[in-house]
Amino acid sequence: RSLMASVLSTEVSLPKTKPGSMKRDRRRALYWSYFFLVLFAIFFLTPPVYMMITSLKSSAEIGAITNPWFVYAPTLDNYTALLGSEQYLTFFKNSAIVSVVVVIITMLVSIPAAFALARMKFWGSTALGMGVFLTYLIPETLLFIPLFKIFAFVQDTLGIEMMNHYWVLM
Repeated sequence: RSLMASVLSTEVSLPKTKPGSMKRDRRRALYWSYFFLVLFAIFFLTPPVYMMITSLKSSAEIGAITNPWFVYAPTLDNYTALLGSEQYLTFFKNSAIVSVVVVIITMLVSIPAAFALARMKFWGSTALGMGVFLTYLIPETLLFIPLFKIFAFVQDTLGIEMMNHYWVLM
């Protein structure tokens, strides 16, 4: 009993810290994380900033041997020429149509499918869910060449034109 009383009576002395203050090592880790975050942001924002600066230059200024990060005579002629180009507007319209229709079709199919996979248990639901998950691990760019080969094969054998159509892209 006396041993237990002596153990309980001893006070544990904790280091005195001000309320709300961080220890030095945590503060240092926070500073380093902000430092690397800033480096990361600079590294990944440099190309878009350089493209924006270059878009405000004339062709002569782009080719001139001057400071590439400074625009001496800013101009919006590049944007005027781009937005006035019939070819660019056609490409933009095609991209907008395909994007909107693909998003609508994807939402109409994926929302009920996700609900069914999440809430309802049926034979093969686990395998189907795993298959959907594993499909997302394949980069889409790996599918371009095989899809092109399939379209070319269908066109050659069946005579069905599958290139340069909206419905093929969708």
